[in-house]
Amino acid sequence: MCNVVNKAVTAAAALALVMTACNGKNAEKESAESLVATADSALNAGDYRLAIELLDTLQSKYPAQIESQRKGMHLRPLAMEKMTVAEMQMTDSLQAYYAHLQDSLMNYFTFVNNPELVEGYYVIKESANSNLFNRTGVEARVSPDGGFYLISSLNARQVRHTSISLKGSAGEVSTSEVAYDGDRNYRSGGTEMITFIGAECDTLGHFLTANPDKKVTLTFKGASNYSTPLSANDNRSITLAYQLGKAMEQSRSLSSKRDFLDRQLLLARDQAARTDKD
Repeated sequence: MCNVVNKAVTAAAALALVMTACNGKNAEKESAESLVATADSALNAGDYRLAIELLDTLQSKYPAQIESQRKGMHLRPLAMEKMTVAEMQMTDSLQAYYAHLQDSLMNYFTFVNNPELVEGYYVIKESANSNLFNRTGVEARVSPDGGFYLISSLNARQVRHTSISLKGSAGEVSTSEVAYDGDRNYRSGGTEMITFIGAECDTLGHFLTANPDKKVTLTFKGASNYSTPLSANDNRSITLAYQLGKAMEQSRSLSSKRDFLDRQLLLARDQAARTDKD
């Protein structure tokens, strides 16, 4: 946070210095030239974002200063290129981290390919052969693309539940409500089951990950409530599945960002080559 504030202060100070230094006969020309010089210095100092901010100011405030604009047009792609390369290096480091994290977490999971479902899913190995329909509890799963979801199952008592909550020493969190529809909220033979997807339930995963607690109460909420201790296996299932889903989500996001940066780098280098010819 301090770095962001310091850079903002530096940018403002640099701009103020440029503005106040130029009040002579050729004030506009001098201001434009000073912006170019300051942007060049920022570029050489490795502050590429500041250089681009100064060049943006040059472009918007002094469009008539053709020579300064020409120099700015040459500096901008150089700054963009260097900034993009720096971002690519950071992105590569993060990709390596999340790839390692994902591989490490995968050791706890197995892939279940159920022909009755549209797609398979990852679940912790201890839950691979459990029959959730015949027990009361929660099972966390991760889709092939990293989607985190929960399935609640209640057969201890009928409460017509539409949501669940977890309560521990750090507080209490709940899923969103999923109304009975015979599909995602399903009831059959005394068993109630709900599939909670993504944002409907990720608060539970975040809660357990941020606040490891062996004593957690699981509550099924509906026409009435039913509470029971969250089993150690279900606790582990939610925590690990949430972490795996987040790692896969970050990896996918970083891959998209890397593709974008590749294109941005090519564009910056193409622009730099064209301004060199000019």
